[in-house]
Amino acid sequence: MAYKKNGTSSKMLIAISLIVILAIASAALVFVVTQSAPKSIAPGVHVGDTFTYTLTGDSILFDTEAVTPPSLYQYNETSYYEVIITAVSGPLITFNTIWQFTNGTSVQNTNWINLETGNNSGNFWAIYPPNLNVNDQLYPQEENTALIVNSTGSQSFSSGNRTTNYWSIETAFTDPSDPTGSTTMNNVIEVYFDKQTGMLDYLDNVQYYNNPELNVVITWHLSASSVWGV
Repeated sequence: MAYKKNGTSSKMLIAISLIVILAIASAALVFVVTQSAPKSIAPGVHVGDTFTYTLTGDSILFDTEAVTPPSLYQYNETSYYEVIITAVSGPLITFNTIWQFTNGTSVQNTNWINLETGNNSGNFWAIYPPNLNVNDQLYPQEENTALIVNSTGSQSFSSGNRTTNYWSIETAFTDPSDPTGSTTMNNVIEVYFDKQTGMLDYLDNVQYYNNPELNVVITWHLSASSVWGV
């Protein structure tokens, strides 16, 4: 069932599967922001840095017609998802990803992201400029987003506490095949990322469907890193 965003155009539509997600890779955006002056960014990650994540997916079915989306199962069949930084050139970061499954198979990709614009390729986009503060825009030259750092806190790890930034968004979509516009999906994304490196710590994506009624929950959680003890 395809959905389209109500109202303004969206640049980032989070899909249930990571290959389309993280197409967590484009996320749904609501506002248009006035372009700010170009800003030089020195990424907070370095060649050879690695970040490993655990992935889980769950569904809550509220009526007899609701079924768990097949693409959700790949999350619970994941052994690990690893991000390996391979090149850093100005604001451009290139990295490899390994999505390892419990049956021994894996999906490997080469990806990149521009920390000034937010433009990216591949299936992982959750890398941000370092040292962002509350109310800073996530990507300073992003043309179609009002996403900002909502708050800053502290996260404890085995190697000690680290400062963590947080942002969230909630977006409503409608099913274009329903002329009444009453078939909807609300998409809620919450992201915690390390302030010093800009790397994802934790992502929670909840999708609320009303027809049939079900909730889909996808989480990413940092389980290991070569940069600090998790």
